[in-house]
Amino acid sequence: MENQELEMEQVAEKVLEIREQKTELETQLKAINKVLEETEWQLINIMTDKEMDSFKHKGINFTLATKEFKSANPETKDELYLQFRKHDMDYLFTINANTLSAKVKELTEENEGVMPDWLDGLINTYEKQYISVRKG
Repeated sequence: MENQELEMEQVAEKVLEIREQKTELETQLKAINKVLEETEWQLINIMTDKEMDSFKHKGINFTLATKEFKSANPETKDELYLQFRKHDMDYLFTINANTLSAKVKELTEENEGVMPDWLDGLINTYEKQYISVRKG
């Protein structure tokens, strides 16, 4: 019995060490992501000033890209849910922002590129520029 208790304590200690390591790595990753985002914004600004959509460096294509995001308007969220329920899309109530974005994009494409009237004022749209990096 003592061996099992000792083993349990050793494994518990290992769990604590690994969790501490994980926390440290997550903190480092946040810092790296912040520096990366700032550096990408520098590149976006330079490319925009030079009116360049893309360029090649060391065999890698750097392309200025824009991603559109959709989110529920917080002030009209209840109305949005009502409208989705009315249009048989109850399953969207527990979705994440990417799935909502994809569904609204699909509905917009089906409606000749215009967001359906019943979603007017219920969905916020914003775009974020980023750098797409691909091997060329």
